[in-house]
Amino acid sequence: MDVLDQSCVASRGRTSVSYQGAGRVIFDITTSVRWSGPPVGIVRVERQLAIWALTSRSDVKFAFFDPRCTAYCEVKTDIRDFLVGAATLETLGLPDPAKPGRRKTDRAPAVLRSAVLWIGRSRRMALGRLETVRLGATRPWLRRLAGRVQESLMSKKYRDMMVAADGTRQQLLPYRTVLGPRIDLVPSDTLICAGIGWAHTNIAAIREMQSRIGFRFILFCHDLIPLLFPQFYLPHDVELFRAYMHQALATADLIAVTSQTTRQDCQLYCRQHGIATNKIAVVPLGINSDGRNSRVAPLPDGLSPGRFVLMVSTIEPRKGHRLLYNVWRRLTADGVTTSRGVKLVFVGRRGWMVDDLMQKIRTDKDVCNQILIVSDADDMLLNSLYQGAAFCVYPSRYEGYGLPICEAFSHGKGTLASTAGALPELVGDLSPCLDPEDEDAWYHAMKRWIEYPDAKAPFEHAIKLRFRHPTWSEAAANFFAICDSEFAGARF
Repeated sequence: MDVLDQSCVASRGRTSVSYQGAGRVIFDITTSVRWSGPPVGIVRVERQLAIWALTSRSDVKFAFFDPRCTAYCEVKTDIRDFLVGAATLETLGLPDPAKPGRRKTDRAPAVLRSAVLWIGRSRRMALGRLETVRLGATRPWLRRLAGRVQESLMSKKYRDMMVAADGTRQQLLPYRTVLGPRIDLVPSDTLICAGIGWAHTNIAAIREMQSRIGFRFILFCHDLIPLLFPQFYLPHDVELFRAYMHQALATADLIAVTSQTTRQDCQLYCRQHGIATNKIAVVPLGINSDGRNSRVAPLPDGLSPGRFVLMVSTIEPRKGHRLLYNVWRRLTADGVTTSRGVKLVFVGRRGWMVDDLMQKIRTDKDVCNQILIVSDADDMLLNSLYQGAAFCVYPSRYEGYGLPICEAFSHGKGTLASTAGALPELVGDLSPCLDPEDEDAWYHAMKRWIEYPDAKAPFEHAIKLRFRHPTWSEAAANFFAICDSEFAGARF
């Protein structure tokens, strides 16, 4: 793969896409384009909104924030591959979007950048070059050869990036093949940012453009949890998030949030920090239409239907995995889990500040064979796990929404949930909500549902009769309808 030595110059030199009409939507899919592996919640939201817009709106342009020249460029390749996780962008050599010049390669002279990358990242550089050959080969034998050589070079890190859970190859696309011309924003445009903007864009540059040009800016604020509970995050990440949100909240013409709880959090936080905001609209998220009828895959080895408790979430301090580990040890010591052959399953990517917990789980001889971690579940396997679970648990210390609750309910599963954040909004009276800091309460509730499965039957019956939630298509249509009504008078 070619290194991006002259990329910023080239970007400025190519023809820009310029529109004089009204009502164009610029949808930022930078996070989806950059993402590799199973999606986390924010990635799912951006992808689902983009999928609906792709099939339902003719006025949408899909854009990538180019950190080389701090502007948006049109995505010229078929974005469907990015939205379903079949492709990701090769970002090696790109500057840090939020803090340009931070990386050593950012500071290297353009003429030396390729050599610096080959010296420091030779394996990835080789994989990228071979991927260019593999994707561009017209002869099947050459494509197969490039793939085999790549296989021999892949470490686990790169295998996770380039190979899907089912063994199929994911495209690692060269930068120059993905991006089209730079987009010249005009006053009639509306820019929508729904991804991980604090890491993947430069809010100062976006704010300067908005101030100078006057286009409308819509921010999808998933939550403010890193600012409300900084102890659950690395200090650098908190500072990055704070710098982004303080500017983004003040700049947005419309802030979309997913729950009344997050709306209240935004209003209170902005008042406390002197941030003037415009309208905040609540836009619920979506789920698959009917989880119980979704396509499934075989359960992982060692799991039997009805014989495991399921927790779906990135493994990070706030979510409550440590509490569940402690509870499971107590249940095992009391013979509750072993006598009934029940296991605990964590589904999610490994996050931050959990090295000690992961070490404990691996080395704890009492429970290491009873706690299974599935880090690369695709949608079919996730559906199988939901359908096969005895029940679900979600002891998060705080949530701005809680998609796993909705997904569990869509599969008819009773769920022991937390009382924190927006979770009670979603749960209502369809399942118990427990204090996320009360280990004893979780121990007794889980013990009862394991020992007496009929105890959860009334909740499962209520879920079957009364649980209703928007599909992703309905949620996306609602989001765009709210945007339409907010900016009535100019076609959005």
